[in-house]
Amino acid sequence: MNTKVKLAITAAAVFAFLYVGVWQWMFCRIYVEPGETLVLTSKFGSANLNPDDRVVAGGIKGVQEHVLGEGRHFYSPIEFSTDTSSMVVEIKADEVGIVKSMSGKSLEPGQVLAQPGQKGVLQKPLTPGKYRINPFAMEIQKVPATKIRPGCVGCVTRLVGPAAPEGQLANPDQRGVQKNVLQPGIYYRNPNEWKIEEVWIGYNEITLENVAFPSKDGFTVQLDISVVWGLLPKDIPYIISRFGNTDEVIRKIIQPQIQSICRIEGSKYGAKEFIEGTSREQFQRTFTETLVREAKDRNIDVILGLVRDIHVPNELREPIQNSKIAAEEQLTKEEQRKTQIIMNELEELKAGVNKGVREVAAETEKMVANVKAMAERKVATTAADKEVAVAEIRKKVSMLA
Repeated sequence: MNTKVKLAITAAAVFAFLYVGVWQWMFCRIYVEPGETLVLTSKFGSANLNPDDRVVAGGIKGVQEHVLGEGRHFYSPIEFSTDTSSMVVEIKADEVGIVKSMSGKSLEPGQVLAQPGQKGVLQKPLTPGKYRINPFAMEIQKVPATKIRPGCVGCVTRLVGPAAPEGQLANPDQRGVQKNVLQPGIYYRNPNEWKIEEVWIGYNEITLENVAFPSKDGFTVQLDISVVWGLLPKDIPYIISRFGNTDEVIRKIIQPQIQSICRIEGSKYGAKEFIEGTSREQFQRTFTETLVREAKDRNIDVILGLVRDIHVPNELREPIQNSKIAAEEQLTKEEQRKTQIIMNELEELKAGVNKGVREVAAETEKMVANVKAMAERKVATTAADKEVAVAEIRKKVSMLA
């Protein structure tokens, strides 16, 4: 091997050492820690023809669109400046990420949400996971995911798109209240596109106090009324589109119907009839039946309308109460008289029992005395007979002698 070849090999080895071992390893090496994101900015290349683009593709001067993850990377500091200050974006299980693109084409007139390649809030959100995002190209806003609890459904309203026909529920691609509801669960939807209202589908109770109306005889009657009502899942979209929410259902439907039925049906009865007799039960049945029918026509399910308390004027209530109190007092006195009679009879029975006990005791003593006397007489007779028998025996013995 001649000298020129040796020099060439030596020069190549030295160059390789200096390029790889010194330049690449010492000056071009970039280490990205786990969780970090490497953003490159090219110092050379063709000019960016669209000033609105904050990031550019490879070969164009400026912040590069493509980002790199953890590990070792080799880029010349002469060609690129580097930034590892950005971290990986983590969207948790109960979150959704709203992406705002800061680079791309402008939105079309009337367009609200952006598509990939456009500038603005992207229509598609980020679901739970980890994302390596270029911070010069996008901003991420974390918002809570939509949760529908058991016993509820989600009424869905789309906020973008062509409007649904007047008076009709919307299809999935139309703006407005959607035909279908969401069942219990967790949903990752863009709140800029969808509004989801959780609606309880069980039965609720509301109580209205002092519902006033004039009676047939001109008195003002006030009722405390409780209503048990609910909504069926299939009727939720219609109810929400027509009335707004469940509070509005109470304010616009149930409460006015209660007042209207009380005013119409209650005026058929005198005030006194609400206190005594069977009129109260009749009013209760009529009130419930009418409320159930009127609510059903509006897709609302009412299972009970209960009159809890009735307030009538004092000048009408007090005489009735006093007469009832007097009747109750008379009934109480009569019961007390009957009780006294029963107690007297009980005392007589006790006296009779005590007399019988004494008579039995006396008769027993008499019988014991008689038995004792008879026994004594029998003993005496037996002793006398014994003496006579002994005397006869002795007599016979003396005769034999």
